[in-house]
Amino acid sequence: MAGPVLATARLAWRDDQPYSLDFGDIYHAPDGAAEVARVFLTPSDFAARAQRLPTFRVGELGFGSGLNFVVAAAACLAAGARLHFWSFEHAPIAPDDFRRLATRRAKSHPLYAELARVYPPPLAGWHQRHLAGGRVRLSVFWGDAAAGLVELAALQRAPLDAWFLDGFAPDRNPALWSSACFEPIAALSAPGTTVATFTAAGRVRRALADVGFQMRRVDQRPHKRESLTGVFAAEGCPASSPPRRATVFGAGLAGASVARQLAEAGIAVTVHDPHPPGSARPAPMGPNEPLPGSHMPTTVLHGRLLADPGPAGRLRCHAYLFAAAFAARFDGFTPTGVLQLEGPGPRRNAPDSDPKIDSDPNCDSDPNRIPARLAAIAATWGDSGGWLEALTAEQARARVGWPVTGGGLWFADAGVVTTPTLCRALLDHPNIELIDRAIPLPDAPPDDDAPMILACGAAIRACAPARYLELAAVHGQLDAVTTGALPRAPVVGNGYLAPAAGRLTLGATYEYRPWSPERATAANLAQLGDQDHKWFERARGTRVTSSDRNAVAGPLYDADGRPLAPLYVSTGHGSMGNVSSHFSAALVSALITGDAPPLSPDLVDLLSPLRFRLRQARRGYRFGASATDQHA
Repeated sequence: MAGPVLATARLAWRDDQPYSLDFGDIYHAPDGAAEVARVFLTPSDFAARAQRLPTFRVGELGFGSGLNFVVAAAACLAAGARLHFWSFEHAPIAPDDFRRLATRRAKSHPLYAELARVYPPPLAGWHQRHLAGGRVRLSVFWGDAAAGLVELAALQRAPLDAWFLDGFAPDRNPALWSSACFEPIAALSAPGTTVATFTAAGRVRRALADVGFQMRRVDQRPHKRESLTGVFAAEGCPASSPPRRATVFGAGLAGASVARQLAEAGIAVTVHDPHPPGSARPAPMGPNEPLPGSHMPTTVLHGRLLADPGPAGRLRCHAYLFAAAFAARFDGFTPTGVLQLEGPGPRRNAPDSDPKIDSDPNCDSDPNRIPARLAAIAATWGDSGGWLEALTAEQARARVGWPVTGGGLWFADAGVVTTPTLCRALLDHPNIELIDRAIPLPDAPPDDDAPMILACGAAIRACAPARYLELAAVHGQLDAVTTGALPRAPVVGNGYLAPAAGRLTLGATYEYRPWSPERATAANLAQLGDQDHKWFERARGTRVTSSDRNAVAGPLYDADGRPLAPLYVSTGHGSMGNVSSHFSAALVSALITGDAPPLSPDLVDLLSPLRFRLRQARRGYRFGASATDQHA
């Protein structure tokens, strides 16, 4: 398959305007924002419609410099509306160039500063970013627009309200003005959806009319003679209304993240958890018994990437990029950068450790530490911006201020998570109500249309429709020490070292069969070698993993493969919960609101609970799963 890194736009500046060397044309007129208003916003009656629509859904061909998006977002925010903006670009501006462009534009358009911080690297596929406190969502597809539009049409259930067609002129960029693009645009439209475009080419007007738009010319003098606008008058995409309320079971990262993303979409969410992270109520367990993973005090968010750019590799990469940008909005996540070390390959944490542990791609004894594999990861993803960098041993020591013995990968946007704090911050929204008492999980899908999301770890198995999921609880332990010096950023290898609050947290063991706390402490302290330290405390927890090590997110399914929506799950995050919980929440919240998730269909399939039904139809129930009429 083609590599994931795209060729970026060749950009020049002429009279303080961005200019495409590839197409020999400017990105926009010198009066850029005014041009956006007269070509796209005014013909679309944008301001008045934004006041009527709780969420304005806009599709765009040609993201370019992002000016259309920034101006449309400002108009929506001024009208009190939310915006979900989809855009397609086959040659995105390189991140460094975009930061320079945004710096020039941020004084006039403040959202540019935030956009520059979360601007996606030029990796093919979907990228979603949340801005303006969650009121604005940007979903961009880097790659062939026709392919992206087909993917969007396959997953989107709510029609888009307006289209901005803003690629370079049809004679310079004909692929963007073909029926391969216009047909899915029509499939994503409903009666009343508008289209506007700078070009007035007759073939464009006729092609849009052929797919159902009633077109008219717009006088643009003295700037140019005319542009085009139109209104969709065919059947298109059926109207869809999101639910007004939802219930989430579980206030850990998985539940808190999906609750937050639903709340920011305007849905009232009730979250149930008898012992939410950070609560003062003591858990009914002994001092050495495990807590749910989201109670663990200090963890690390970083990418466990694969060198293969196939579906599994793309899932990990895009999930990490989404999670790092999303978590950075909240207290409880400190972007410090993270160093992933190279090493000699897998080792056992103890002589009698379980062989399954060492073959687990999420376990702390990670074969991705093999130097050749880290080099392959860097070769696959690293030439796409400064978010991933390969370091020599000398560079690595200088970067983290710690006596590491080899080189590794530097994840610039990764960092330290204070998990209970992050969970509380995610739940701090006026549309979220947290109820800290236990209620029974549902035994069947709800009778009404109000979604229920099960995000309560291994307790999901108490729900009869979820008993077919192939899940296992894995124990782990963190130990905290004080040392004379701390690394400047987390160091990840066989386990991790995470500096926070003047201490160094060591972890996390991966125990299919629970170890004694003392044994786990010995394994964690072994990461320090002969470094002077004083042991401080330990915390034991559990994380839930699936039989194929991928997270589980989406609607539950019955034995015949029919979805049991509105009953959804988000679980199986294993030791990648800081990453996969947020990406899974984006998937689940999108399915509930009717929007397409920021994933290609093959990645949706990798996370779908349906995958277990399909396997069980061939080989029966395994890994502790059972039919829904039996108790686990």
